[in-house]
Amino acid sequence: MRHRIILSILFFLLISASFSFAQNDQALIKESAPNLFVDCNYCDMNYVKEQIPIVNYVRDRKDADIHVLYTSQNTGSGGTSYILLFIGLNKFAGVDDTVKFMVNKTDSDDQSRIKMVKALKMGLVRYISKTPVADQMDISFPKQQQSVGQPKDDWDYWVFKLSSNGNFSGEKNYNYASIYSSISANRTTEDLKLNFSLSNNYNESNYSYDTPGGTQTITNITRSQYANASMIKAIDNNWSWGIWGSAYSSTYSNIDYSISLSPGIEYNVFPYSESNVHQLRIYYKLYHTYNKYVAETFYFKKKENLWQHTLDASLSLVEPWGSLSIGTDLQNYLDDFSNIGYGVYSSASLRLFKGFSLNFYVNYYRVGKQITLPLIGATFEEVLLRRRQLETTYNYYAYFGISYSFGSIFNNFVNPRFGGGGSTMIFSN
Repeated sequence: MRHRIILSILFFLLISASFSFAQNDQALIKESAPNLFVDCNYCDMNYVKEQIPIVNYVRDRKDADIHVLYTSQNTGSGGTSYILLFIGLNKFAGVDDTVKFMVNKTDSDDQSRIKMVKALKMGLVRYISKTPVADQMDISFPKQQQSVGQPKDDWDYWVFKLSSNGNFSGEKNYNYASIYSSISANRTTEDLKLNFSLSNNYNESNYSYDTPGGTQTITNITRSQYANASMIKAIDNNWSWGIWGSAYSSTYSNIDYSISLSPGIEYNVFPYSESNVHQLRIYYKLYHTYNKYVAETFYFKKKENLWQHTLDASLSLVEPWGSLSIGTDLQNYLDDFSNIGYGVYSSASLRLFKGFSLNFYVNYYRVGKQITLPLIGATFEEVLLRRRQLETTYNYYAYFGISYSFGSIFNNFVNPRFGGGGSTMIFSN
């Protein structure tokens, strides 16, 4: 009996000591570790916290000593190039850094988040090394391997993609089917982009309803095929030129077939090398198009040659306070300057003050000359089912959302119970 009591006391003391050590470690982190704000909407934060437990994760950049801002761009092989901007705040004000890493298109979600955490660790070393928790870091290097030269690329940077998808849904009085397939070939280098693609789209909807004479069914079918090719060439770090070619067919747009060729030129006020954080691009395109229509158009045309041009300007910013994009474009046919189409758009994700964020997207487009509208107007069923393009003078879309959070600024714990973590997608590629 006495042995059992002694063992119980020792076990209790051991558990108490472990709990005390855990509390002391947590207190050390909370009081001495830097405050970190990870500005990434698609990161698996549960995984990040498990892999890097010696910092305080805060919910707002104004509480942070280190603000890590994620920016990304697609690579020519279909992967993603990420840049982590480390921005020093408060006690690390003025201490900034940048870390880059690549995620391949073939990488799994786990491989992607491992790369992301590795890059985050590399950037945090210079900050954590100046704090009382520096001794909790463990830095290691693999054994030096024999250097290997640039691997030979048997595909010469070409990337090919075949894809097909379909979706089906239905109920007693309705069913829908959609099938899409495409093939593409792309080659991207630092000063040249080549793109080719073919696609086919088929959509069918069937609506049934009861009438005194029996059940009636309305069938809606739309088809479209597209072929596109483009070549974009760098002139210098601010100028580029390109040429685009396309052919397509669309029952919705009254196009039996259309062939278009368009050269264009672009100027970026900021160097392209800085495009991850800011862009101010202005480009101009001139189009020549030949259209053959399914039905005679409102302008009594069965086929025609057209000249059209567009002018577009857009500004994109990624900053510690959020991201912002605004843009506008104008276009018209060269034989009719009285029907100029123009559009404006803006999107933003803004942190206006501590804990409060605003997200929105709005666009408005003033439709110019609608040359493809059929002479015979749409039927009642075509209007309801949107089987044909309809006459309009404008279109718009708007979305907005706000959020406000308050309370404890620290968020270091991970709790995956009942689906609370462990399956979040890392990146949206």
